[in-house]
Amino acid sequence: MTEFDTKELALLCARACDERKGEDIRVLDVRDQLPIVDYFILATGRNRRHLRSMADEIRRLQRDRLGKDVPREEGSNDGGRWLLLDLGDVIVHLFDAETRSFYDIDGLWADAPRVAISA
Repeated sequence: MTEFDTKELALLCARACDERKGEDIRVLDVRDQLPIVDYFILATGRNRRHLRSMADEIRRLQRDRLGKDVPREEGSNDGGRWLLLDLGDVIVHLFDAETRSFYDIDGLWADAPRVAISA
């Protein structure tokens, strides 16, 4: 996937979270910090159902617009409070507020540039 395609995928995922009323959505450009991934998307949901709704929207996006399923997921089968969707060059982290605060991914990657989500 080219840099433009990867960035566009990250923005599509962030917008999908926004459409499902995700909160505190961030796109982090981690290309300079990690050799295996280009972008992290971070979003907070109000509860587990809300997290699943955002994950479902990203899965739908992958199928309908990109013609493929999400390759790897964590946290979906155990009702997790942190769902991780691994799209290859883009990793989507969906948290409830308490879990996001506890793991502080935002703080761990504070030096990563933020990408504006608006179109």
